[in-house]
Amino acid sequence: MSEKQLSKQTVSVQMPAELVEAMDRYGEAIERPRSWVMREAVSAYLAREDEKNRATRRALADIDAGRVVGHDAVRQWAASLDSDTPLPLPVPRA
Repeated sequence: MSEKQLSKQTVSVQMPAELVEAMDRYGEAIERPRSWVMREAVSAYLAREDEKNRATRRALADIDAGRVVGHDAVRQWAASLDSDTPLPLPVPRA
């Protein structure tokens, strides 16, 4: 392991007591300490936010390139979903 992978920092944060209690209950249920639960929660949050950011950037690039589905096409498709013959998923214009 590199030196950076081994280094750790202690941080403090104020949280609502109910959240801390929920973390403790969860940690007890899976036999892990609060610090482990917090690290996992922050890691999962950052990974999810990173993916949302990447998805947003991909979507904006699609818009800039004109790869979009018109509002009317989406409305017609959505309205057809409850029918006996739903329309196929609209395809973006290129």
